[in-house]
Amino acid sequence: MHRNISRAYYALMAEHHRARAAHMKILARGDAMLERKLRRAKADDEGPIEEVVTNEERLSATQRRRVYGLSSYGRKIEKLVDALLKLQETSDALEREGTNKTGTVGVIAEI
Repeated sequence: MHRNISRAYYALMAEHHRARAAHMKILARGDAMLERKLRRAKADDEGPIEEVVTNEERLSATQRRRVYGLSSYGRKIEKLVDALLKLQETSDALEREGTNKTGTVGVIAEI
């Protein structure tokens, strides 16, 4: 089960990075240096967030709809990743409970 959760996690994170890259490409409007700067910025860094908001205000209505769609898609992916991480924690807890005194894994973890 761990392998399947891990694969799903990495696939979702790759998709999240693709969506974020597309978002930053639209915001940069052809400016390669700005696109690179926005893509490298951390999600919780205030400076690039302000720049993103400023650039979003300058977009056309069509571009804003596209960016909104990408942002919504990214948030959905983040929710799925959170659910996978919770599933991983639950799986780990069940595995620990299924371990008997000899250190072997019981029936619960084999499922």
